[in-house]
Amino acid sequence: MTPDDYCQDKAAPSGSSLYYSLLYQAPNQRQAIIAVHAFGLEIREVVNDCRDDDIALQTLQWWRTEIARAYAGNATHPVCLALQPAITAFDLPQVQFLQIIDGHEQDLRQAAYPSFAKLETYCQHVAGALQQLTAKICGFQQHETLDYALRLGTAIQLSHILRNIHSDTRHGKVYLPRDEMSQQGISQKDFIQARCGDNMQSLLAVYIARADDFFEQALNLLPAQDRAAQRYGLILCAIYRAMLNELQKNRCRVLNEQISLSPLHKLWIAWRTH
Repeated sequence: MTPDDYCQDKAAPSGSSLYYSLLYQAPNQRQAIIAVHAFGLEIREVVNDCRDDDIALQTLQWWRTEIARAYAGNATHPVCLALQPAITAFDLPQVQFLQIIDGHEQDLRQAAYPSFAKLETYCQHVAGALQQLTAKICGFQQHETLDYALRLGTAIQLSHILRNIHSDTRHGKVYLPRDEMSQQGISQKDFIQARCGDNMQSLLAVYIARADDFFEQALNLLPAQDRAAQRYGLILCAIYRAMLNELQKNRCRVLNEQISLSPLHKLWIAWRTH
């Protein structure tokens, strides 16, 4: 298996949102974007799958070293081997890969998020920095496009948090900020027991609207001259907003299952947005 095949299988298998968002992208850009996403998934898996925090921290440090090796041209991991040509071809900033690692380390060290400000910082690091890397791969003329990418990544991560409430709760993690949960009289136990009363409905509605608002802010920040180049992000945005619309129809579902769109629905959105 080549490094590119490894990244494809990990980050963009057939039927995934990323797969459909890249249908109209140039092959070299597609491979680079998939490699960036595969990197993000590798780092996330360190935090999600490692039961020993000390080992997880050591592994994250290994990834910092591996990224440095990729920039020196002597990477060893398949993801970073796939990233090496992209780093050179698209002049990708190393600091943004490190921000992704830093964000996941923050998540590892933080059992809960006390406020939305803290949660937003986490989202900016793990997903905003990733989307800024992909925006550079796609190409842009105006610096405001990087602001668009940061908001887009934040919106996508908030959507992931909502979609994955059930699975995250099973792993002992609730990402919604404690201050807003407290204002609604909601505890982690309510998520564990999937209690969906009026207060839970209200909290979920706030976060669906907040994620959608971040998508809207992102679109408003994207300069007109860069819209064609950033079509991958626009397709991804449309897919995730459609998913949020599904969540809004029955907010309680996220307490019991992970919500996703069908491949045919994603294909239609990609075709329509393109």
